[in-house]
Amino acid sequence: MDHPTWLLASRYHLDTWLSLLLVYVVATAGLLALAAKALRASVRERRAAAQADASFNPGVALAPGEAVVKGTVEREQGADVAVRVEVEQEGSETESSGVWSHEWSETDRKVRVHPFYLRHASGARIRVEPGEDVQLVDALDGMILVNRQRRVRVAELVPDEQVFAVGELRRAPDPEAPTQGYRGVAQGYVLVPPPWRPMLLSSEPLGQRFARRAAFHLRWAVVAAVAALAFNAAFAPFHARLWLGETVDVGVTDLKKRESGDDETHFEVSMRTADGVALSDEASHTDFVRLRGVQRIKARHVPSWPSASTLGPDVTVHSAAFVAVPLLGALALAYVLRAHSSRPWYDKKLVEQGSGKLPDSELAAQKPPKRPEGRRRETSSG
Repeated sequence: MDHPTWLLASRYHLDTWLSLLLVYVVATAGLLALAAKALRASVRERRAAAQADASFNPGVALAPGEAVVKGTVEREQGADVAVRVEVEQEGSETESSGVWSHEWSETDRKVRVHPFYLRHASGARIRVEPGEDVQLVDALDGMILVNRQRRVRVAELVPDEQVFAVGELRRAPDPEAPTQGYRGVAQGYVLVPPPWRPMLLSSEPLGQRFARRAAFHLRWAVVAAVAALAFNAAFAPFHARLWLGETVDVGVTDLKKRESGDDETHFEVSMRTADGVALSDEASHTDFVRLRGVQRIKARHVPSWPSASTLGPDVTVHSAAFVAVPLLGALALAYVLRAHSSRPWYDKKLVEQGSGKLPDSELAAQKPPKRPEGRRRETSSG
């Protein structure tokens, strides 16, 4: 009586559909989709960097429309601020095995904005009217120490600072523009927030900001692609069985039970193909018992890679392929978390960590604050 060969499979192997799902859907398509997502983000940021670098040219005449304007900051007459961001933080400290560390976490953020002017390279004086949701790409180089556990980090545009501004340029009334004729209406260029998004003000070239994000996403695209290649290389025998293998009748030549050094019992099945190729595979205890007295069975044979051949007629993969699920999940989660945590301070809640206890107010006041983002200004507000 023939053995029901459709029930045969190598020990610890999964059925065909689950094997295909793990290898080709989760590990291959999933990881490559993650790589493609990161690559698209990198290309988008790289394109934005190129556009930002090319959008400003001092020799190009100003014209209404969306624009990137570079100029020197000048305050409006009577104003004491242009744009100022104050981030309030609360400090805490912890001890572990005698080692102290501390953390400053944002509790509130206040933004003060007032119309100001940018002196353009052409000599034009452009009025800038940012909204309350303005994004200030600048260094948090100011600090107000309230007490040992409370402080305020400050970023501010100061007079004579070089700034890039992204917005919509218009011809509109300007209270400080020279009038034209008797009782004429003072007109000038006014930069307002672009449609549907906040104005962006940056004390560093905008291309650098986008280029850093492009490099970040590209690194993760490479990581995901390498992970997909490594996984498929590790399970290359499965690909060989699927694409190069064939289901054939083989003769059972020997059944051997042996004990390994790890106190595990192995059930080996020796086979031979019609053209004399010797094959060997490990069966489950149940299949091993059923194969006693059976002379011929089905096997998945790979002529070009005999060691990749397996028991049974189906294309199967070892259950270790389940690693595809946590691999994809861990990489996707790590990418999302790193993308969030690596955003600059003005795009997220500001949390800063350090070693040691919280510094005393008097001591901290004598030290320059650590700069988490941006470049040091060459000009001062004095």
